[in-house]
Amino acid sequence: MKLHMASMGFLLVLGIWNMGPLMAAPPELQSEALTVTMEGAQYEHRIEKSRFNVGASERHEAEGPYKRIVGAKGAFMIDTVTGATLAVPHAPVIPKGTQEGSDFPRALTENPDIHSALVQAYLVAAGVPAAEVSGTHVTTTMAGGGPVSGGIQPSQSKLLWYTTHLERSLGGIPVEGSFAFAALDSAGDVITEGVYWPAIPAHIVLNAQRLEDRLDSVDEWHAFLARIKAVQPDVGDTVGKVKIVHTSAGHHGPFEAKAVYSIVVRSANRGKAQIMWFDDTGASVKMADEMESASDSMKR
Repeated sequence: MKLHMASMGFLLVLGIWNMGPLMAAPPELQSEALTVTMEGAQYEHRIEKSRFNVGASERHEAEGPYKRIVGAKGAFMIDTVTGATLAVPHAPVIPKGTQEGSDFPRALTENPDIHSALVQAYLVAAGVPAAEVSGTHVTTTMAGGGPVSGGIQPSQSKLLWYTTHLERSLGGIPVEGSFAFAALDSAGDVITEGVYWPAIPAHIVLNAQRLEDRLDSVDEWHAFLARIKAVQPDVGDTVGKVKIVHTSAGHHGPFEAKAVYSIVVRSANRGKAQIMWFDDTGASVKMADEMESASDSMKR
């Protein structure tokens, strides 16, 4: 069975994991105490820490940098380059109404707040750094009935499960690209989960804090926005947010992390909005994995 990343589902609204020492701070920062900031700790999820049960007839598979532990119930997959993991159940029988005996998992609770609290406790106990979890959000998996032509019928839909996603921040700055999520069933076991939580150097966090402090000044913000608009006019007067971004879970090149000003830019022709990143000078930022995707698209 092929173990390509696409089959692992790591194209999530989704460097080498075991990187050794963190990237050294630039010389001008080395003399400055980092007491007001923090580095981002790496967390590597593994099946020994997981509540996901692959089931009977367990076997191990490997191809290139990808490893899978596969059983009768599902598969636990590991990218040995980035350290990202994904656990997925095998396709179950879709229940009809409230059909008993279905092997589809039952939801832990119909209260998303309770689910989020329990998922956060589970992932933190497994090793996700509690101090870096700044919040949660929930997505919902539903099953529905009725004719396809009629569209979604809420009255005929049934909650299958919630999936709670942990949000990460460092020194008060949101981190985009890291993820830790899980869905729990009625027994408190994992239905599906995924984790990518790489190390973030302290000087990147400090750069982000400095940029945020600078843009707290109205004059500085207007001057900064003017520089952005000079090269990207369609930004308009959109207010963005300082964030830390890093290369994705599927990127097998050198790891990158940067402090950026993130703006959602909406198309003038009602097209799809896009997220644009700018550095502290107002120059556009592209991460290595974005440039690879653009190059691949052109080749195709």
